[in-house]
Amino acid sequence: MTDLNDYVSLSEKAAALTADDDLIFMAADFPDNLADHSVFDGFAVDTGFKRSLGWAGDGDMPFEIVDQAPGFNAVADPEGYRRIGLWLMHLLLSDRDWAGLTLTHPESHVQVFYARIARPMPRDHKLKQTAPITFASYEYWPQEVWRHPFASSDMAPVHRVEELDRPFFALGWSDDADRMAFAPAKADQLILEATPEGIAAMACVLMDMAHPTLGREEINMEPPRIGFAGTQHRSLEARFWLPDAICFAAENVAAVKIPPHG
Repeated sequence: MTDLNDYVSLSEKAAALTADDDLIFMAADFPDNLADHSVFDGFAVDTGFKRSLGWAGDGDMPFEIVDQAPGFNAVADPEGYRRIGLWLMHLLLSDRDWAGLTLTHPESHVQVFYARIARPMPRDHKLKQTAPITFASYEYWPQEVWRHPFASSDMAPVHRVEELDRPFFALGWSDDADRMAFAPAKADQLILEATPEGIAAMACVLMDMAHPTLGREEINMEPPRIGFAGTQHRSLEARFWLPDAICFAAENVAAVKIPPHG
């Protein structure tokens, strides 16, 4: 088990980039082995968020249709987002399909954040693949961050990801009984799944969120048909914040307080 201090030098390079610069991440830039779980105390997740949607129809009706979309709020300092982005980039350039972050922030509802790469498979079932596709490098340059960064181009002028590469977020349970009960309040895992392009887009938007001039204090990734879109269908809504934003009134992530589920 390791922590994210291995990414200090890469983080310094990424933080120094302007909108006119780029940085090519090579597999050789990262440690040889990415652990199953890496320890990180700079990220906290509140799984108690729900978006309520109501529709009363036309005219005077004696009912209202109300739906709720589950989601989560997450918070990190700018340096924390850069390191999480680099951890995702490390996963992308490794030969692994998944990795986990053990979250030691005392306020986090989630104890482990998992990321999984959905590797592309041949579309022709007669074509047999001997090994999954792996990657040697990724060219990164900072881009302006919009509130809905993975929405369609008419909503977010900076195009980051194709619809099929949008991320999928889900809750997970380490306890079998809690998993069978499907109780959101007892979920202790948060899972991100995306194609390689989607993992790269997540890595970049989190690093960009930390940028001193191109970043912003909040980003939303809403499921299709519920919000502005940004995730796959059936995904949780994902909201990422800096600690001085309205959702987390604290000077830094260490000072963040998250209430328990009601």
